[in-house]
Amino acid sequence: MKIVINSHINGTIALDHLLESMKLYKEFNEYEIIIIIGGYYKNNDYEIKKVDNLTYIYCNHNSIDFTGLIALLDLYHDAKDHYFYLHDSCKIGSRFYEKLKKIDTNNVSSIKINKNFSMNIGIYSQEIINNFYDFLLSKKNIDESKCMDFKINSNEDHIFKNDPNNLLLENYNNWIYYGPVDYYKTGTMRIVEYYPNLDLYKIKANWGQGNWTLNN
Repeated sequence: MKIVINSHINGTIALDHLLESMKLYKEFNEYEIIIIIGGYYKNNDYEIKKVDNLTYIYCNHNSIDFTGLIALLDLYHDAKDHYFYLHDSCKIGSRFYEKLKKIDTNNVSSIKINKNFSMNIGIYSQEIINNFYDFLLSKKNIDESKCMDFKINSNEDHIFKNDPNNLLLENYNNWIYYGPVDYYKTGTMRIVEYYPNLDLYKIKANWGQGNWTLNN
């Protein structure tokens, strides 16, 4: 399984924080990690850079939560892989890799991490990504002025909800969190949600307080 991080040109603080947490553990080097960064509108096409086990993909679109899935559709459609897909505004704990390794992806198309809402975070096969070709292309945003519209009309968990074979990663439907706090010291208040089934933290700005931002 590969790890895919969905990010944005303005998400450097969050991305660095996530990567720092991932590099704390020796298992980091065992994974191919694909970092997909949206918002490079001036690029003619995808630009790709590889550094050790990291592949950076710079996208000429910003499709919010779907940026990474669209890039996988465009660039990896012939692959037979499974991906653990998460956002840059996350942090992993010491047991994350251990828990990830235990997930059996045989005959699996997608797995969500929470019974009620997963924020598109979870496991996807390349096959299920390809199957949602039309939907994902409808979410491909190349117009910076339309970003907020795409954010508000996010279709969260659309693939999970419409994949008849979708699975739930353990029966986890609790909401463990603390905050709000200015987690990144940027002036934006966030709550920190914890998912014990993966030892994963999600640092979340858009949590129902009424103020939407583009950096979730």
